[in-house]
Amino acid sequence: MEIALDEYRLEDIAIDHRIGATVFVPFAIVRLRGDTDATEVTLTVRLLNIGGIGETQRALRISWSASSAPSQPLAVQERTVTEWAACGIACAVVSLYAGLHVREVAGNGDRFDYWVDDGEREYGLEVSGTTTDDIETRHSAKVRQLRENPYGVDGYVVVVGFTTCN
Repeated sequence: MEIALDEYRLEDIAIDHRIGATVFVPFAIVRLRGDTDATEVTLTVRLLNIGGIGETQRALRISWSASSAPSQPLAVQERTVTEWAACGIACAVVSLYAGLHVREVAGNGDRFDYWVDDGEREYGLEVSGTTTDDIETRHSAKVRQLRENPYGVDGYVVVVGFTTCN
């Protein structure tokens, strides 16, 4: 079965969201391209319960301008690079597949990272990045965490696994 291919330009997260999402672009590029000079990658995206559909799988080609790549090593710890890169990918995914816009950063104790909306309703968005293969366990934990939010709002969880496929 052939998987549908979608495309997204990474720099578009700056116009698709109401926060300063541009900050995530260099982090996403570093994690996505690894040690290469690539300006695009194709990701496998597994969607659960988006648009009333159970589980679907999509191929997502993310591209970026070479000028958006950092010219020096990023000045944060590797864990932060991974988390902010995941935020960049999450911005692309929620915009493209769920029609959501990140509205603002959530507060301490909200049990998710961002407030998102579709123009009618608001939701929580929990984002997590990992360099391990245990995405299923991480996703389950993050769903539980989001469900414990003090507002009782529904939401979305995006877990991004940064691994190299040969």
